[in-house]
Amino acid sequence: MAALLCFWSIVYIGRQFLPKSFEIHPFLIMWRTTRFNSLIDRVGRALSSFWKVFWTLGVAISIGGMVYITYILGRNLFYIFFKTESATPVSPLIPGITLSLNFNTLFFFGLSLAIIIIFHEFSHGVAARAENIKVKSTGLLLLAVIPGAFVEPDEEDLTKAKKSAQARVFSAGSTANILMGLLALVLLTNSNLVIAPVYSPNPSGIQITEIVPGSPADGILRNWDVIISINGSNVKDAESLSTTLSAIPPNSTVPFSIIRDGKVIEINFTLGQSPSRNASYIGINSFPYYEPRFPFVPSMGSFYILGSLSWFYLLSINIGLINMMPVTGLDGDKLAAILLRSMFRNERTAIRLSNVIRWACLIILVLNISMSFVLFPSFKFG
Repeated sequence: MAALLCFWSIVYIGRQFLPKSFEIHPFLIMWRTTRFNSLIDRVGRALSSFWKVFWTLGVAISIGGMVYITYILGRNLFYIFFKTESATPVSPLIPGITLSLNFNTLFFFGLSLAIIIIFHEFSHGVAARAENIKVKSTGLLLLAVIPGAFVEPDEEDLTKAKKSAQARVFSAGSTANILMGLLALVLLTNSNLVIAPVYSPNPSGIQITEIVPGSPADGILRNWDVIISINGSNVKDAESLSTTLSAIPPNSTVPFSIIRDGKVIEINFTLGQSPSRNASYIGINSFPYYEPRFPFVPSMGSFYILGSLSWFYLLSINIGLINMMPVTGLDGDKLAAILLRSMFRNERTAIRLSNVIRWACLIILVLNISMSFVLFPSFKFG
């Protein structure tokens, strides 16, 4: 926290030395540019008929996502108050608070978030240009520790556009996130085919991705060691690892066969007592080991390929759905307002109903997040 405050103090004090394209506010940096306008214009205008059909489908997907995520969060809120054992934590991923600070977690989170944001905002821009709505600028932002991006359409053009065109523009970003998340899921369910060109499709051991500090493995095993057998029993995946450890009493010293730096070595390893159950414990985070087909292929590559897909799927779907909630500041709020104005001829009725829905959904979201910090104070992702 001290480092964060120091960083933002330096940024704010030195704001006068930054180019005019930078806009600095407390805990907010925005960089505007028109460098990407021509690319967005070419993509949006070249296939405008296709994009109009595609983003019309996106409106339907977004409406479905809006109803679904509101129902899921409403049900979870009911569980929080009346059936706590069935509730799940709902929390923004904040590095160091709700997101672990280990390298792999930050790598997967940062890479996924960057791709999600770029495609989200690019889709808004393409949809706008397909509707002949000007794009004034694009840019990047940093809100406290959360990076972001934006596409800034011409507000006058957007307001004058048909309601159907506005709906397509507002739903485009979340539609792109949801569809790309589903594509990542398809690739994950066919993970053997994804890695098959460079890795064996069948796991042949357990690769260590992280050592738990102070655990039995600390100082004995290393990151990227591959455990292939324990006490003479072959270990090929998480299930066989668990089965093997359950048959060995805690604090036993047993032989491990591991691959380290491409060579198989034998070590005697003293198992510990699991902190959460009566079982033997090593103290590692691990991933199935897929043997490289070629000597120049890194042994940990399959972990980063499949791990990136897994994080991208999870974040892309969830960000796309949350963004469709009719809450102030989210695209779902703008889409809901357009839909209500289309359904009700009386503008005042549409505005009132929109406000009721907006406040109800805001309360659902805020209570889910705040109560999650109360019920799950130690929750951390990654």
